[in-house]
Amino acid sequence: MLDLNSFFERQLAQWPECRQRYEQLSQAGRRKLVVDGREYVLAFNPGRSTSAKALIVNGKPMTMGVEQKDEVRPCFLCEHALPEQQLRVQIDTLPLHHQYLVAVNPFPIVDHHFTIICKEHIRQDFKGRMWDMAYFADLFPDYLIFFNGACSGASAPDHMHFQAVPKSCVPLIGWSEDVRTQLGVTQHIPHIEDSDHKNIVTWTEGSIAYWLVIDRKAHRPTQYFLPDDDPKKVIYSPACLEFCGLIPLCRKEDFDKLTPEILRDMMNQCYKQEPMLHVGVMEGKEIRFSADERVHAMHYIGEDRMKDVMDYSSNRVEVQEMSEYWTHAEPFTLEGVTIGKQFHWQQTEDQVFRGSLHIIAREGQLHAINLVPVEQYLASVISSEMAATNSLELLKAHAIISRSWVLRQIRSSKHKREAISSIVQGRAGEEAAGTRGEVIIKYWDHSDHKLYDVCADDHCQRYQGITRQVSPLVEEAIQTTRGIVLTDADGKICDARFSKCCGGHTELFSTCWQDIDFDYLRDVDDPYCSPSFIESLPGGLQAVLSQVLNNYDQQTVDFHDWQVEYTQQELSELLEEKLSLGVGRILHLLPVERGASGRIKLLKIVGSEKTIEIGKELLIRKALSKSHLYSSWFDVEEILSPADDSKHFLLKGHGWGHGVGLCQIGAAAMALKGFSAEEILAHYYPGARLSTLY
Repeated sequence: MLDLNSFFERQLAQWPECRQRYEQLSQAGRRKLVVDGREYVLAFNPGRSTSAKALIVNGKPMTMGVEQKDEVRPCFLCEHALPEQQLRVQIDTLPLHHQYLVAVNPFPIVDHHFTIICKEHIRQDFKGRMWDMAYFADLFPDYLIFFNGACSGASAPDHMHFQAVPKSCVPLIGWSEDVRTQLGVTQHIPHIEDSDHKNIVTWTEGSIAYWLVIDRKAHRPTQYFLPDDDPKKVIYSPACLEFCGLIPLCRKEDFDKLTPEILRDMMNQCYKQEPMLHVGVMEGKEIRFSADERVHAMHYIGEDRMKDVMDYSSNRVEVQEMSEYWTHAEPFTLEGVTIGKQFHWQQTEDQVFRGSLHIIAREGQLHAINLVPVEQYLASVISSEMAATNSLELLKAHAIISRSWVLRQIRSSKHKREAISSIVQGRAGEEAAGTRGEVIIKYWDHSDHKLYDVCADDHCQRYQGITRQVSPLVEEAIQTTRGIVLTDADGKICDARFSKCCGGHTELFSTCWQDIDFDYLRDVDDPYCSPSFIESLPGGLQAVLSQVLNNYDQQTVDFHDWQVEYTQQELSELLEEKLSLGVGRILHLLPVERGASGRIKLLKIVGSEKTIEIGKELLIRKALSKSHLYSSWFDVEEILSPADDSKHFLLKGHGWGHGVGLCQIGAAAMALKGFSAEEILAHYYPGARLSTLY
């Protein structure tokens, strides 16, 4: 293994000019700025003026002093062009066996700055090089490895290379987990087809590798191109290290004048900060899909391995065993995807997706994962959650809350657990129905998925690729709200929950999930979701629902007021099937605690064998239905049968879903009545603010 410290000292001892530049670094002025919770280090480094002032010709950087002509200047990274004094060590990467030369960078940004040069003269292109970059991050664990795209800060766009700097020099390494996640840091290896307008960073912390991909909007901010005598001019061209918190400036006036406001504006001009999502679409022992005009049948064969059987016009060809599979051909079609899992509208369908498909064999089955940009994901979500023919204002409002929800989830996923539950035996207290027995509190929050960020079904957000119609209105809603989220008074992204129909009053977060509440998720009266209000709109109830709901949701017409009836035997058998707790014959269903809307938070089940209490909202809905009750907002009528002294249990309820946050039916009615997206959001999320992340 190459000892970079010894190599560095040997290089400086043999190259006085290079040593002088590194000595100048120690004399550079430094100061700090805090922008959006991130601490940036400004370094006055006049030695970087050549790189900072590189000309742009035909979209390619050119060194100062070269005329702006179409011909390409000689490559200074080819081995024959490297200075005679510059030492280099060849390293062959694994598993791809690409050859690179590691050399000390003679124009450093920080101490111990290295360039990792591809031995072959090929242009600066990340495609096919992600494993090389990961290899160097493992090989040099004390260093951050970075790649500047050909049109995104690379001073040598015509020759493939990485760079390496000590992690101790990079502010990003010290930023909090929340701040790093907000910037887009992930543990997923990126797949990138076009790297010209991207900056890519990776490093390791123990056995974990981290990645950051910056998707560029512009190569340089407008301040860079102002006339030299303009006081607002700043020669600052952000690339990887700048986005990671280290800002080298070659002019003293720029070093002195830069403020948090100016820095934020300049960086926001140059990067999109649109995260990529890994969406879990389906799982099973077999996954069939079509891509590249071929039909694939992936079969799980045990020990986290699979094999692919492809059909070429009825000719079956088996390929080698593997543990994971990628295809970047789009669109691709997944067969037999289940939607509405365990709900009353559950069904399967073939779905079409853009982006990349990743299939992995884990935990005894196969998992199909779609890698897709957030904004493209959202276009599908709001076309899957609601009909794409909805009004623009509703689609805009839904785009904002869906974006808020998913970005908050992926930022806080490490702090969540799915199906958090506790069972308290024999709680103290005497009740009229007898001694209080077992208490089961269980809720399903949006899980910390181990293999992907979010799933594609109602458990997270409905995401059905491009299977649903994506209308021009949807595209407009996504574009006009790009990067906009709801934030609370502290600037944190809101947990913007939503349900199909609140039934007239929205619910508190604590009724359904953890015992906490948020100022922006208050309970509010909602007359807009009532059938009478909807009937007053043009076309009436049926016309409105056909415009608002996708076809499978239109099967549910009693979304506001509903009832379910069970015989005593049916209810006893159902609860035993769902809970398996041996309560015996059901004698009573007694609400113990309700939320603000009336939804039952804790329900007592009195049986002939034992008494239990269950909560929260979703567990109650699961326990009292073959699929799910529409909601837990219901009253219980116990009807005695004179013939055999048995009971019927009549549940009279309201609403469809948990009722927290935006009511989709009510919001749709508001939009049709003429309310704007901002007014809709203010109604359901009082006190929340609109903020632009990217």
